[in-house]
Amino acid sequence: MQAAELEERHLKALKLSHQQTLEIINRFEQGVILFTADANPILFNQTFLHYYPQLESSEDFFKDVALFTQKHHGHRFELKDWLKQLHQNIESPHQQVWLKSPQSKVSIPVRLQAYWIDLHTTPHILLIVSDQTLHTQVTAQRKLMEASYAGQFVTNAQGYIQHPNQAFSGYTGLTQTELSRMTYIDWLRQQVSFKVPFEKVISALLKEHFWTGEVQVHASEENVFFAVLSLSMILDAEQNIEHFVGLLQDTTDIRAAQTEIQQLAYFDKLTGLPNQTLLHDRIERLLQQTDSETPYHALYLISLDGFKSINDTFGHDTGDELLQQVANKLKQTLPEQAFLARVGGGNFSILYPSQSQDEALSKQDIARYSETLLDLIDDRYKLEDSSVHTSASIGICPFALNDTVHYDSDQLTRYTNMAMYEAKKLGGNQAYLFEDTLMQRAKRRLELIEALNHSELDDEFQMYFQPQVNREGRVVSAETLLRWFHPTLGLVSPAKFIPVAEEGRQIIKIGLWVLHKAFLQARAWNAKYCDIRIAINVSPVQFHEQSFIEMIIGLIKFTQVNPHNITLELTEGVLIKNAKLALQKIQHLVSLGFEVSIDDFGTGYSSLSYLQKLPLHELKIDKSFISDVPGNVDDEAIITSIIQLAASKQLKIVAEGVETQAQADYLNALYPDILQQGYLYGKPLPADEFEDVFVKPQANNRTA
Repeated sequence: MQAAELEERHLKALKLSHQQTLEIINRFEQGVILFTADANPILFNQTFLHYYPQLESSEDFFKDVALFTQKHHGHRFELKDWLKQLHQNIESPHQQVWLKSPQSKVSIPVRLQAYWIDLHTTPHILLIVSDQTLHTQVTAQRKLMEASYAGQFVTNAQGYIQHPNQAFSGYTGLTQTELSRMTYIDWLRQQVSFKVPFEKVISALLKEHFWTGEVQVHASEENVFFAVLSLSMILDAEQNIEHFVGLLQDTTDIRAAQTEIQQLAYFDKLTGLPNQTLLHDRIERLLQQTDSETPYHALYLISLDGFKSINDTFGHDTGDELLQQVANKLKQTLPEQAFLARVGGGNFSILYPSQSQDEALSKQDIARYSETLLDLIDDRYKLEDSSVHTSASIGICPFALNDTVHYDSDQLTRYTNMAMYEAKKLGGNQAYLFEDTLMQRAKRRLELIEALNHSELDDEFQMYFQPQVNREGRVVSAETLLRWFHPTLGLVSPAKFIPVAEEGRQIIKIGLWVLHKAFLQARAWNAKYCDIRIAINVSPVQFHEQSFIEMIIGLIKFTQVNPHNITLELTEGVLIKNAKLALQKIQHLVSLGFEVSIDDFGTGYSSLSYLQKLPLHELKIDKSFISDVPGNVDDEAIITSIIQLAASKQLKIVAEGVETQAQADYLNALYPDILQQGYLYGKPLPADEFEDVFVKPQANNRTA
C-alpha cells in the first residue's frame, strides 16, 4: 500500500507540474511544444494551436503537423527524427523550415529552437516555434532596397539615417558611416534644393505624413542633378514616430527624354525649325494679347513652286537639301520678333509683326515683306548632285489684335492656304492677299460638295442636247449636255459643279448616269427616226478609272445601243496622265465601234505626236477661237491651222460657239465639210423638246 501511495503522489505532482508548465508556456508569443526525452509530445501552447486548431491529442501530432524543408512543399522535414538525434548531438538545436497550416493558404517560414530542460529531475525537450514571416519580409525588403536603382533610406525615430542602400550612397557621394551620423534633415539642408520653401516640405511631412516633389541634388560641385524625392513618416498605433523613409529617383534620363520628345513634338526634324504645332501655340498666345505695341500682324504661307516635281525627278534627298537651304535663307533674313516654322512638304510659315501702328502703313509693310520673300526664294540652288531653280507662291492673311473680328489659329491657317492656292493658280512666284471673296467662293464650293454628295441623279439632273449641223443646215449629230437643278441652289452651271465633282470623284457616278441615259436616248432615236449621232463628254477622271472599258462594255449590253451612233468626246488632258494606257483604251473604244473626238482642241495639251498615234475621228475647235472671227488675225490663223491639220488626217471638224451668221459663213467658206454648233442653230434643249424641234421634223422631211 505504501508503494502505491507513493506512485499516486508522484502522478499528482507530475500532473500539477504539467498544468503549471502549460500556464507558463501559454504566455509565450511563439509556439511552444514540450516533448519527452524520446520525442513524444506532451504539451503545446495556444499559439501553436492557432496553426492546428484540430490538434486534440498528442497521438496524431507528427501526422498532423506538416513541416517542409522548402517553401513549395519539397522534402518533408521529419521532426521526430530530428528531435531524437538531438540527444546524440547529431543535429543542431535550431532549424529553419516551412510550416503548412490549414489556417493559411501559404507556407509559413518558422524557426525551430530546441532546449533540454529538467522537470522534476526528468529530462524533457522544449521546442520553440518562431514565426519568421516578418523577418523574411524585412530581409526581402532589404535585398530589394539594395537591388533598386532608386536611392532609399530608413531612419530611426530620431531621424538618423540607419539603412541607406548602395544607390543612395552612390547618388549622394556619402558613405554609410557618414550618413549614419546625419539626420535626414541634415542631409536635406546639406545637399537638396527645393522648388518650394523648405518649411513647407517639413510642414507637409508632419501633417500629411508624406511629401514628394522634384528637387535638385548637389552631391558635389561637379555632380548636380535633378531628382524626384519622396519622404514618408511612419507612425505606430499610438501615433509615435517610428521611422522616416526616403526615396530618391534620378530624373536626368527622364528630363533628357522629355527634351527629345519636346523636340520631336514641336520642331521639324529636317530643318530644326518650329513645326505646325508650335506655330499654332504661338498664334493662339498672340491672339490673346489685346494691348500689344504692334497690333497689326500677318501670317504668310510660303509654298515652293514645283517642289513635288523636284522630289519626283531628283529624289527626296535632293528635296530635303533644297528645303534646308531655303530654311537657312529664311532664318538669316528673318525680322526681329517674326516667327518662322516649317509646316510640312515644301511649305513654310512666317508669323510677322508689322512695326507700324497705322493700319494703312502696316498693309504696305506686309506687302513689301512678301516681295522681299519672293525675291529671296526665287533663285537657283546648288545642291550636292544637281542644281535646281525654285520660286514661291505665298498666301498672306493680315489680322489685327484689336479687331472686332476674332480669329483663331485654324482660321488664319485656312485663310493663308486659300490665298496660297490662288497664287499657285495665277502661275506661282507671286503673293496673294486673302480677301473675303475667297471665303465666299470656298463656302459655295463646300455647298456644292455637300449637295453633290446627297444629290438624287434622276430627280435633280437632266440631259440636254444641242444640234451639230452641216453646211445645208441638217442636224448630223447632237452633243449631250448636263444640267443640274438643285432644290435649294437652283440651276447650277456645269462650269461650276463639274470641276468640284471631278476633284471629289462624284463625277464617276454622274458620268455613269450620263452615259447610261445617253445610250438609251441614242438607241430610241435611231430606232424611231433616222441615223443621228450622239456626242458624249467623258471626264478624264472617269476615263482613267481602271474599270472604264469594262463599264462601257456592260452599258452596251444593258442598253443595246449601237456604238457606231456614239461619239465619245475626250479632252486633251486625258493624254497627260499615262499616255500609253490612254492610247490602249482609245484603241479599245474604237474597236467596239465608237468614234473618238478631241474636245476643245488647241486649248490644252496640244501635240502633233499624239495625233499621229491616236485613232481619232474628229477635232472640235474651242469656242474661244470662234468668238472673234472673222476679224481676229490670230484666231483666224489658229482655226486655219487646225482645219489644215484635220484635213491632212481626214478627220471631221466641229466648230463650237457659233452665234452669228458671219461666223457661220466664214467657217463654211474656209472648210465646206465643217460641222457647226452654237446658239445660231439652237440652244441646248431637253430630250423631248429636242426631238420635237430637230429630230422629228428632219425625219418627216426625209419621208415626204
